[in-house]
Amino acid sequence: MKKISFIFIIILIFTSSPLHSFAISAQSAVVIDAASGRVLYSHNANEKRGMASTTKIMTAITALENSDINKVVSISPTASGVEGSSMYLAKGEKLTLGELLYGLMLVSGNDAATAIAEAVSGSVSSFAVLMNKKAEEIGALNSNFTNPHGLSDENHYTTAYDLAKITAYALKNPKFAEIVATKTKKLPQNEGGYARTLVNHNKFLSMYEGCIGVKTGFTKATGRCLVTAVNKNGLQLVCVTLNASDDWQDHKTLYDTTFSEYSSFKIKSIGEKIIDAKIKKGISDTVSLVTQNDIYIPIKPGEEQSIKVTPQCFEDLTAPISKGDVLGTLTIATDGKPCGEFPLVSDSDIPVKKVIFKAASYDLVTAFKKVFYAWLTCFQ
Repeated sequence: MKKISFIFIIILIFTSSPLHSFAISAQSAVVIDAASGRVLYSHNANEKRGMASTTKIMTAITALENSDINKVVSISPTASGVEGSSMYLAKGEKLTLGELLYGLMLVSGNDAATAIAEAVSGSVSSFAVLMNKKAEEIGALNSNFTNPHGLSDENHYTTAYDLAKITAYALKNPKFAEIVATKTKKLPQNEGGYARTLVNHNKFLSMYEGCIGVKTGFTKATGRCLVTAVNKNGLQLVCVTLNASDDWQDHKTLYDTTFSEYSSFKIKSIGEKIIDAKIKKGISDTVSLVTQNDIYIPIKPGEEQSIKVTPQCFEDLTAPISKGDVLGTLTIATDGKPCGEFPLVSDSDIPVKKVIFKAASYDLVTAFKKVFYAWLTCFQ
């Protein structure tokens, strides 16, 4: 009887209420809310792995923030000769940086990646320095980039979570968002080259309602890697899978499940006053901090009661302050766990307080006389 009871308990443990009742093929995976950063699903999300051509998400945003998309780039022999996926650039061909970015993100051109790196920083190694600096700024602290294309290198790695954060950040750039959502792009004939029609390798754009990008990737060393983003039901979610044999199905399953579990919940409205911050040396001692945008977070049914909102002003704020300056943060938590941090901005200008010195009429004259008479006494 005891043996039967023990077996029953074991069966109950392994069959009752799992966190997620589905299986995916990915070795690492994560789903996050792009606006708040809240993690909605995680599977080995902080394991360091190679990411193949999903590297190019960081390449694109680094280029967009450090150069002009209208810059004309002459293709070097190094760029035209890079192995792997290609947009078939010819040595000496001239394209704009913007055109190269389409070749980078739609057909995953390793030649485009190298040409972009050389155009922005002069070399692949120098461009990698910029990539790593940007990763640190974003908070992708378990990533390291050695190249702009994602060809295998044991020192070139990220995590599913870091890559999701990088993607959520990149999607805030309008040009990046435009490029990765493009299914087909025609490029005109350029000097030294030919006209091209680029077809996006990301089939998820047509497979899943609301998909807005982002990037595929594959090498033998990393396996299939995929990053996608979907706008649906008032939420923008980012999904990352690394080393997944069935990545298209993984993403469909993860989105279907996540959208069924979570709904968008409004926390604050744009411009809503949250807190007063103390200001030094200003015409006013305080300034009101307001929300920069409407604030939404994804929640499960019943989580409304556990939401906690905590404002925090930056320390040692000193005038002058301009309207719109980010001067604090608003942290959102559910059940004591942080699930989003949003900027708080000044709702007005605070100029420096002008100090007017009112010298008494006798001050300078009297002081001079005292010094002069003291000097005279030295000769008496």
